[in-house]
Amino acid sequence: MRSAAPRAAVWLVPVLLLVFVFGVLLRPAMSSPLIAIAAICVVLGIIITSVFGAERTSMGALVLAFGLAPLGSFTLGSRYLLVADAVLLVAFTLAIPRLLHRRLRLPAVFVTGALLFTAFGILTLAGTTVGGSAFVITAVFALVILPAMVVWMAPNDRQMFAMALAFGIGTAISTLIGLPRNEFRNSGYTYHPVALAYTAMLTLSFVPFLLASKSSIKWVATPVLAAIALVGVWTSGSRTGLVVLAGLLVLIPLLERSILLGLVVAAGGVLLLPRILTYDPTAGSTNALSRLFGTGGSRGSDDARLQGLNDALGQIQANPVFGNGYTVEHTYTIHNVYLQVLAAEGVFGFLGFVLMLAALVVPLRRATSPQRYLAYPAVAVILAGPFQPNMADHYLALTLGLSLMAAVGVMKHKPPPNQVPASHPQPGATPVVPEARLSAW
Repeated sequence: MRSAAPRAAVWLVPVLLLVFVFGVLLRPAMSSPLIAIAAICVVLGIIITSVFGAERTSMGALVLAFGLAPLGSFTLGSRYLLVADAVLLVAFTLAIPRLLHRRLRLPAVFVTGALLFTAFGILTLAGTTVGGSAFVITAVFALVILPAMVVWMAPNDRQMFAMALAFGIGTAISTLIGLPRNEFRNSGYTYHPVALAYTAMLTLSFVPFLLASKSSIKWVATPVLAAIALVGVWTSGSRTGLVVLAGLLVLIPLLERSILLGLVVAAGGVLLLPRILTYDPTAGSTNALSRLFGTGGSRGSDDARLQGLNDALGQIQANPVFGNGYTVEHTYTIHNVYLQVLAAEGVFGFLGFVLMLAALVVPLRRATSPQRYLAYPAVAVILAGPFQPNMADHYLALTLGLSLMAAVGVMKHKPPPNQVPASHPQPGATPVVPEARLSAW
């Protein structure tokens, strides 16, 4: 018979903790609305953790962080203190007890790339400004640490579906909030129209994974979120979002070897072609297509990009091996993440960056459904790289974390060394039928 003392402690400890926190935060909360909100969140967090347990609360907080990640203007009083970051901190803190007993396994290619990228990034810190140092730290945090933390928390398929869905919901909220309040280009509930387009583009890259999952709500939620994401790309005026979307529509049928999907994309292109050919870009619109045709203020943006490109080429010629370090004056003006890394960290840092991205697309060749489709956010990031300066945003880090989850899944399911490859079956063995691509589409 179990003692009543441990059972009483299960309820007594949270109650005492709740009373203590409430007593400590009561007076400061009465003097500041921000502290009051924080106090309410702390109290609710204690209650939720007491009811559902630390593990389930931690994973729920991670899902919530995915939903808040596209809302770049949802901050704690400063542009650099996002609510999503606070929720991430809660998720990881609650997970620490079980993470200490779990090995973190990452693909060797990703680890090699991360070490090169981080090491040569640190080497550039000598003599750089505070802004340049902050760029290195945030880039390493976004491209290495956060994706690795997502893998370490080891979400299952249903939880990853919830994370991708939450990200799409956050993007939809951001897009809809921005529609009535932005007269020029829709920036949504983010800091810039490019950020809205990037989050919308990543939401669209999640569509294959969402539709390949086993959830019963995928056919209802996914088309709605995809449609709103398209609105986000269009109204943001970002040409990159439009180009990357077109690239994904071409690449997905090819990579999945799906004739049916290719025919659907081709039919859509035929239907849209007359509209594109007769489109009048001089109408003064600032949507993505108008800016792609050179209007809507895109010429000034083009000039700035060309100037940044020339600056990057000059930096690379000056020090191609070890780079010139990250600086606010030069790095932020280069609208190309590949040239940013090459100019700042040199050839070896650039090699590390490319290796990290290469590790994230391995699932396209070796993973099974639905995890294989988690590589498409990484494909979208690779396609956007030549046109974007964004390398350290946390919405980017979380989505790459799911791509890294798929890469780790490939690593964990390698066949044993003595196993005969499927292309050379043993005599008398039953042949293995290759998995159908995009069977859920």
